[in-house]
Amino acid sequence: MLRRFSRISPIAAALLLLAVAVQPAAATTIGAVVSASNDHVTNNEITIAHNPTNPLNVITGWNDWNRNEGCGVSRSTDGGQTWSTNSFIPGITPWDNSGNTYPGNGIYDFAGDPAVTFGADGTAYFACYGYKYGTAAAPMGGVALFVSRSTNGGLTWGPPTKLATFTHPGNGFGVNKGSNGNFPDHDAIAADLWPGSPNYGSIYVAQAQFHGSNKAPITLWYTRDGVHWSSMITVSSGANFANQDAIPFVGPDGSVYVSFDSSQGTRGATSIRVAKSTDGGASFGPSYHVADIVDPVASDLANSDYRVFSSPAPGIDNLGRITIAWNDRRSGPSNIWYTRAWESDLRTWTAPAQLKPSAGEQFFPWVHSAPNGRVDIVYYDRTRDPNDVLNYVTYSRLDPTTGLGVTATHEGSWSPSFDGNLATGQTTTSCTPFIGDYIGVSSDDTHVYLGWTGNGPSYHYNEFGNPVSCDVNQDALTVAITP
Repeated sequence: MLRRFSRISPIAAALLLLAVAVQPAAATTIGAVVSASNDHVTNNEITIAHNPTNPLNVITGWNDWNRNEGCGVSRSTDGGQTWSTNSFIPGITPWDNSGNTYPGNGIYDFAGDPAVTFGADGTAYFACYGYKYGTAAAPMGGVALFVSRSTNGGLTWGPPTKLATFTHPGNGFGVNKGSNGNFPDHDAIAADLWPGSPNYGSIYVAQAQFHGSNKAPITLWYTRDGVHWSSMITVSSGANFANQDAIPFVGPDGSVYVSFDSSQGTRGATSIRVAKSTDGGASFGPSYHVADIVDPVASDLANSDYRVFSSPAPGIDNLGRITIAWNDRRSGPSNIWYTRAWESDLRTWTAPAQLKPSAGEQFFPWVHSAPNGRVDIVYYDRTRDPNDVLNYVTYSRLDPTTGLGVTATHEGSWSPSFDGNLATGQTTTSCTPFIGDYIGVSSDDTHVYLGWTGNGPSYHYNEFGNPVSCDVNQDALTVAITP
């Protein structure tokens, strides 16, 4: 390569190389912010996905505090410009949004932890837990993990498939959507969209199984045909480690990965780990250390009465470059950090890099890598608020250079503010401070869709129409971006 420029002066050559190195990414266009839930009650913990066979078909879901008490859902057929009337995943709870029972209804008292993806053929899959409150006859209640399918882009959903049942959701009525305790938590879902993969079209669901102690294994299920699911597969089960926040993702050769955070002992160090399967999720080898989470957030984020934790989120591109982002307080406030590795060498990760240095708090990162190598990251960011209270949404993109190198650009001036505090903002219909535990991003080479919890018009009534002392109208907000 250098010989081709042998007649250019050293200074000119240096300037040319510098110009190549700092070429900016293509201009990013941010669309209008739209409410997908568009109702008066609480909607949080947002998941979002778009159809690989029709990228203007987008589905978003949320914890729905409406009368169905389940997993809410809406679909768009115009790239997120408009959304269908909000609905819910049927067959889990007994009621619809009018409080009536319906044919094919479920038996669970409430549902939550939504996770949505599209398969390679355009079939949509939605994972959601059903929870039963503890009673005198069954003091520990019960939990079931369901996956529902839609073959028409989210217009309708078939009966849910029950992947597993569990007996320890927690005690009594006080257990709300997203609460911690002795039960499975935080399911996440991924699809194999790589045409060269031997398991092209497979769907994977991962979760953590809390035991209220130091033991919390990561488990996984998979399906090859969208109908028949595997038995539960153990991903990681260290006897002295508490593992959680599991997210599956799939490499271009069909290898299945699960990232998660892991703590040793009740006050031990927290790290990020990743496990790999080379047989389509049927088995996993030992997990690999990715990075330490330094001074993790543990429900003690400044100026927040809602809970926030440190957790990792992964993505992988067509060359097998893995990116994992998380939030921690090694620089002072909670900020987003990331590291990268080749899928062929999970023992070697780049040094943690600060994504967008800020004196404000940042949290809830979610990552999606486009096939062309661009990495899309969404997170809450208080940089714009000098009082460090209001949450805005920042979209950051990492554009690949050479090897594992990237250049970062940030779009953070477009989003409305969000206050999730009980006294000054919006919270749940039970007046318990909670904004969910994650937000979402879905992308390909030419589309990016973000979904997050934000403030809706003020509303002081619960799902039954009874007045409450708090403002409850958290909305599921979305935006479409042209990268």
